[in-house]
Amino acid sequence: MSRLVKKITVLLILVFLTLIFVFRLDFFNVKEFSIHNLKRVKKNDIIKILQQYQNKNILSINKNEIRKKLLENPEIEDVRVKIHLPDMLILEIYEKETAGLIKYLNSYIEIDKNGYVIRIEGDLPKNSIIFEGLKINEAAVGRKLDVEDNLLLDEGIQIANNLKNFDVFSKFDVDNVIVLLKNINDIELKIDKLIVKLGDGSEIDYKLRLLKSVYDRLPKHIEGIITVNSNGIATFSPDAGEEN
Repeated sequence: MSRLVKKITVLLILVFLTLIFVFRLDFFNVKEFSIHNLKRVKKNDIIKILQQYQNKNILSINKNEIRKKLLENPEIEDVRVKIHLPDMLILEIYEKETAGLIKYLNSYIEIDKNGYVIRIEGDLPKNSIIFEGLKINEAAVGRKLDVEDNLLLDEGIQIANNLKNFDVFSKFDVDNVIVLLKNINDIELKIDKLIVKLGDGSEIDYKLRLLKSVYDRLPKHIEGIITVNSNGIATFSPDAGEEN
């Protein structure tokens, strides 16, 4: 055996022994979790999953395994796990954003941008977009909302996204907006005391800008109907007695 081979062999043995020593050191055991960005997800729900990694050697931690387990929570969109030596796991939690809500019995179903149910709760959060007109077959947390007309649901979600991008709550100074989904070609909004007839879901951004230009010329909290067309025409009627 050559001298070089002997040196390499000894070096490998030393590395192996060093690794064994390091992995047995309590110094590198997980002792602390640093969890960030939580808004509505309960910290205790995260801790329950992380407890199994307490006092494990941090160098043996599988970050992808932790991420996959946390993503089973229907309220979580994504997770980033970082190791901070010698003994801390840092978790960046990114929660799912609510695209809209549907009143169901005595509760509200919150769905994400893909139509999956995030949660079902009794209280209506501030700055919510509420869908009306959808016929629900079944609603279960973590599963896609089962409705009779999926195309209408998708259209509602897209309109809700447009409304949020338009900053509708701030620009109209309201806490909630109702999207009334009669059918794919007959969509209405309820903003404050106004009913807004949008027609179909085309050119929503343009229609919202047109709506705002009309709204700004009206007295505050006036009741009535605004009809907005994609041809650049918007009309206001003080008659709010129409049944929807």
